Amino acid sequence: MSKIILFSKKDPAGRNIARILRRDFNLSPLGYDKEILYMDELKVGNVEKETDLCIVASRHKSKMGKPSLTAHSPGNFGKAGYGGKSRELGIAPALYLKQAITSLYEHKIEGYEVSLEATHHGPTSIEFPMIFVEVGSTEREWNDLVACRAVAKTIEDLMKMEPERFPVAIGFGGGHYCRKFSQVRDYAVGHICPRYNLHNLDKEMVEQMISKTMPIPEFALVEKKGMGREKGRILEILKETELDVVMI
Repeated sequence: MSKIILFSKKDPAGRNIARILRRDFNLSPLGYDKEILYMDELKVGNVEKETDLCIVASRHKSKMGKPSLTAHSPGNFGKAGYGGKSRELGIAPALYLKQAITSLYEHKIEGYEVSLEATHHGPTSIEFPMIFVEVGSTEREWNDLVACRAVAKTIEDLMKMEPERFPVAIGFGGGHYCRKFSQVRDYAVGHICPRYNLHNLDKEMVEQMISKTMPIPEFALVEKKGMGREKGRILEILKETELDVVMI
């Protein structure tokens, strides 16, 4: 399997993680001159379209500023605000996302929360699966070399191993930091649409969540207390799919 690691040369966390990957793990991340969120196509080094997995070493930024180690795949359920196209999802490798969270928990450091994030931001047109593995949420954490090493070790795990097989699902509801989905043991979750984006979902977008999760999911995990007023409408859409709905 062909795997690559990317980072933005403009990203302090990405630079730190890349340095550790080279020094401690003999890996060769590829530096991109611009922010990776805004890539329309991958033109770094000699990367081929046959790449099976792209792992992005990245910073995570939030207004709350909480120290965090996160993982997610890219995509926009509504209007594109930070790269990519509106109403377009990237390809989410569910088994690798589960492995990323498992590894982040294993390498977790004191004071940092580990979680999946809901699908968000670009790029959305890359033709192979992509995971962002991130250190957040302020400049202090981006330059915390202990935290950056935890992410680097997680990336090394993703590069050297094939993930354990689990039933594959997509997720609906809850907050941006997907605490329930992060703690699900029996499923690997690909794209996750949080409560604040459910109003953007229609049959077309749900079908895109299915077709752009790899492997193709067989289940829809629905937060029974995290759907708000959109719950009934989304459940009706899910009835039109072949997914088995599991309330969590």
